[in-house]
Formats: sequence, C-alpha cells, structure tokens
Amino acid sequence: MRHSQLRAFDAVAREGSFSRAALLLNLTPPAVTIQVRSLEEAYGLTLFKRSGGKATLTADGQDLYDKTRRFFIEEEEIRDHLSASSALDVGHLKISADGPHVALSIISSFRAKYPGIKLSVSLGNAESVREDILAQRADVGITANCRGDDRLVIDELSIQSMIALFHKDHSLSGRSEISLLELEDEQLILRERGSNTRRVLDKEMKHLGLRYGNVLELGSREAVREAVAVGLGTGFLFEHETLGDDRTRAVFIKELRNSNRDMVVYLKSQLKRRAVEAFVSIARA
Repeated sequence: MRHSQLRAFDAVAREGSFSRAALLLNLTPPAVTIQVRSLEEAYGLTLFKRSGGKATLTADGQDLYDKTRRFFIEEEEIRDHLSASSALDVGHLKISADGPHVALSIISSFRAKYPGIKLSVSLGNAESVREDILAQRADVGITANCRGDDRLVIDELSIQSMIALFHKDHSLSGRSEISLLELEDEQLILRERGSNTRRVLDKEMKHLGLRYGNVLELGSREAVREAVAVGLGTGFLFEHETLGDDRTRAVFIKELRNSNRDMVVYLKSQLKRRAVEAFVSIARA
C-alpha cells in the first residue's frame, strides 16, 4: 500500500470520477486508474463501480473512504501544526453550494486572500449540499435552511424573503406584496422537490391548507426565471435570485417574509482544518 495509491483512491471517491480526480491531483486519468487498480489488485477488493465515466463506491470502497478522509484530514492538520506561522499558501478546498448568489461572493473574497488554495465548486440543491457534506464529498457547504445533524456545524449568514415572480405585463406585477391565497388559481412554476425553495413553499402551503392547481416543475432557478420571462406562469424564488431581467417583476409574499436563512455548513471533524476555518471566517464576515 502506497501513499500515492490512497491519495488517488481518495480523490476519485470525492470527485466521483477518475478524470476529475486526475485534474485535482495534476495527473493523467490513466495514471490515476493505474494507482487505484494496483490498490484493488493488491488487496483483492473492488472499490468502485465504473459506469459511463462515473465512479461509485462499493461497500468496501465506502469503508476505506471513511478511513482515508480521516487520514488525509489528520495529515493536513499535522502539516498545519508544523507550519503554524506560515500563511495558507497551498492546499485544496471543495465547496458545495445550492446556488451561486451567496457562494460566489464568499469564494471571491477567499480567493483574493488565499490565492494559493485550489478551489473546486459543485452546485446542486439544498438537500444535495447537505448530503455532500455528510458524505465528505465536500469540505464546506453554502446552503439555506439546512436540517440539523449531530455531525454538523451550521452557521447562519443572512436572511432573505421569498418572492412571487411575474411576467412584467401580468395584472399582479405592480403589487408590492401578495398573499399565497391570491396565487392559488395561477399557473405556477415550481422548483424540483429537494430544493430549498420548494421545501419552504410546500411547508407554508400545507400550513395554510392550500393546494397547488396548475403546476410546471423545473429543475433550476434559471429555468424558473426564463419560464416566467416568456409568460409560462408565476414562479417562486428568493429575493437575491431575481435581479437582472427587465422582463419580470418580483413581488414579496406576505407569509414568506424572512423565510430563507443562508448558512455555511461543515463537519465538526473539519473544525481544526485551517483552510475550512479561514473559509468560514470569511463567510461569517
């Protein structure tokens, strides 16, 4: 067993892909494949299921990954301890975010202060960000209304309100505020289940005893914005997600003022990592 083999395995497990792991390690994909295959052959294990360019951990692979994550985190902590007086000038941080609006400003500030830290960012919905952190596929998450877990540290960063997004010519587009009851008969454009937007809206609709009528479900905030802009119906977004399109108008929803809490999320086991600590400090600021 070689350190390079474990490093290659750990990178593939985190990235879910041999090609992305190669980019992370500055190696060629065949070199990463050889390292992982050598590890599998040496111990008679199958660590990944390979299909269509994706690499999914087997049960043996997951057990090993739990150990390699701890190993490489501890290795980084030892390196940090030995060079405690030096700046954060090397390293890698993987970030999972449920959208660009909050995350990118934090990432920009972090890169300006620590240009030597290599960053990789994956975008998904709120549930996938939480899963990425718990499965150690990412070091830190930027998400909203994250459900608690004993393994997680969750810090609130900011608060937003949900809005109804109308086409500019819609009869309700001139309002400053509207009630969900007034939207019950509208053609509604909803985010996918698992998204934070959908969870918040579903909860309030259930609380009010309201039912959706005509619904079009779309898988991203960008798709919702465009669907509203071309007149397909009324969408739901958070206020920071609605800027920059003069074809639409945003109207606050009375029941969903201050309904979104943006958060930075990470595992308690990551607390001593200087790169995570630095990122969280910038996010809080």
